[in-house]
Amino acid sequence: MTAGHAFAMLIGVLGTSTIHLSKGVMKHGLVRLRDHTRRSSRTARTIYALGVVMNFTNPLWVIVANRFAPTVYYTSMYGIGLIALLLYSHRRLAETVSRNQVIGIGVIVIGTLLIGALELGGGAPSLYNASRALVLTIAVVWLIAAPLAALASLRASIVTREVIFGVAAGGLAALEAVVKGVSQAGAESSTFLPQTPANWALFVVSFAGAAGAFGMIQWAFLRSCRASMMGAIYTTTYVALPLIVSPLVTGSRVPSVGSLFGIAIIAGGALLAVSATRVTSATPVASSG
Repeated sequence: MTAGHAFAMLIGVLGTSTIHLSKGVMKHGLVRLRDHTRRSSRTARTIYALGVVMNFTNPLWVIVANRFAPTVYYTSMYGIGLIALLLYSHRRLAETVSRNQVIGIGVIVIGTLLIGALELGGGAPSLYNASRALVLTIAVVWLIAAPLAALASLRASIVTREVIFGVAAGGLAALEAVVKGVSQAGAESSTFLPQTPANWALFVVSFAGAAGAFGMIQWAFLRSCRASMMGAIYTTTYVALPLIVSPLVTGSRVPSVGSLFGIAIIAGGALLAVSATRVTSATPVASSG
């Protein structure tokens, strides 16, 4: 492990804590907006604005982390932030969290840490020789498919909506990180900013993923999705997708055995968290003070 790899993972811990908490803070602001008193509305707008600012820092964490190591070192730390989101959702959003849901989220956190440890041992592939056309195609297809899948789920149960919105938003955010990683990759080391016009074009386009993920999160909250459960699915997708896409676009074709093992663990944790949920589509958004 190099100092750069360790620093990228530290950035991952700080970034994931900020971004996960932003989801809870934004949901908190939206919930409080249902109280129509003038004082409450001002407070709600302040809370929501704080959550938005926190969420918009996501690309900055990615840019800094990509400078020191391949993208998967950053994304492999993403499960840690679920702990902060779970606590915030339970205490401030009055979301009921069962024991199995806590266990499931705990498994996701352990799985992401395991992936990080495996990446330290085996080394992640550089994105310098990645196919720009292929990574852009995957990102565009996801960007188009995400809102279509969400539209198709609007009459489904809350659990189904949480899964679909979580996969859609998490995938958009993950692909933003991968596209930025490709644009920042250099022959010997990554750079803070792209060095060629083609990479600058990729870098600018990648922000569409961040915007799409932000929009999907707001949409999910307006459809009464719970921050804690959608966050678990979001994190699973955010961690797993780069491990699948990076080998594909660099010519390795398949993820490593260790990556597949880690993906299986976090997917199992997500399945446990979701299967423990018994919520119907009629469940209202929780109120909060």
